[in-house]
Amino acid sequence: MKRFALALAALLIASPGLAQARIGIAAPLTDSAALLGEQIEAGAKAAADTAGVETVTADTACTSEGGKAAAERLLAEGASIVIGFLCTEAIEAALPILTGKGVPVIDVGVRANRLTDRRERSGQLVWRVAPRSDAEATAIAESVATRWSDEPFGFIEDGSIANRALTDTVRRLLGDKGLQPSLMDNYRPAEEKQFGLARRLQRSGVTRFVIAGDRPDIAVILRDAAELGLDLEVIGGESLMDETSVDQPLGDGVIAVLPPMRFPALVETLGDKAHGYAGPAYASAEIAAEALALAEESDRSLADILNGETFETVLGPARFDEKGDSGLLEWRPYVWTGEDFAPLADQAAHGGSDR
Repeated sequence: MKRFALALAALLIASPGLAQARIGIAAPLTDSAALLGEQIEAGAKAAADTAGVETVTADTACTSEGGKAAAERLLAEGASIVIGFLCTEAIEAALPILTGKGVPVIDVGVRANRLTDRRERSGQLVWRVAPRSDAEATAIAESVATRWSDEPFGFIEDGSIANRALTDTVRRLLGDKGLQPSLMDNYRPAEEKQFGLARRLQRSGVTRFVIAGDRPDIAVILRDAAELGLDLEVIGGESLMDETSVDQPLGDGVIAVLPPMRFPALVETLGDKAHGYAGPAYASAEIAAEALALAEESDRSLADILNGETFETVLGPARFDEKGDSGLLEWRPYVWTGEDFAPLADQAAHGGSDR
């Protein structure tokens, strides 16, 4: 990484055109998602500063209107490539505008499969460092198969479309491995008590569950089950990382399947901001800066470079596949320790690392 930064700095001196290139940063910087947007901005700016490339930031507000406004502002400010985007609505509104001007986008936060699945058909200039949503289901299924292959287990979901789809996909993947749940159940979200569900679980005799729901609901389910003397083992997904909901604490030992959350290699640069979306944003800005340098050096288009090159990043080598996905962030199981999620000791079997 340091070697590339030095090479890029030398190229900047020799190439005034590259020195004027800008990396656009699109992130939600208002309302409830502002904390996550600030992580994106901090990581992207730090990497761009290291590479000597200017940045310009626009607030997407996590809305369609915000995404459109952010795209127009970034174009007006001379962005040659844009990184960021946390919310599907914002990037879907921004992509037609940016693609129309030939400006590629590297996404850091949107998981929806369709973002890159339809890229060939739509012709949109989008690449992705963020993991795909179907990778979450695969990793959850692997965790269940590793831990509960010889034990009865079940599924609980909150009735939402997204979590029902996640449950169905995990169940299908486990079925392919010859594993079938002993119980399927659901609950009404945002309830203060979940004793009805807890009693049903108690009668079933099953104590191991994949729960597809929000962190506050899972915390309440665990609390009410414990009051009935029921000690549940739970595996959940990324929703367990909802740090804004702490009214009811999680019980120790809850497993969450997540992308990497902590980035020790960035602590010296970012300090206590070296977590969350700062890591993917930093890596995306590294890719963007290297692509800009290669484009200036070779007269190749940024799209051709993004499609064909392997990029060295703080998260490891990144190469985009035919859909535009990098596979750079691998989903892994973490365990709740009472204060934070920590990597499990048997992590090596699942690949990846918190660098």
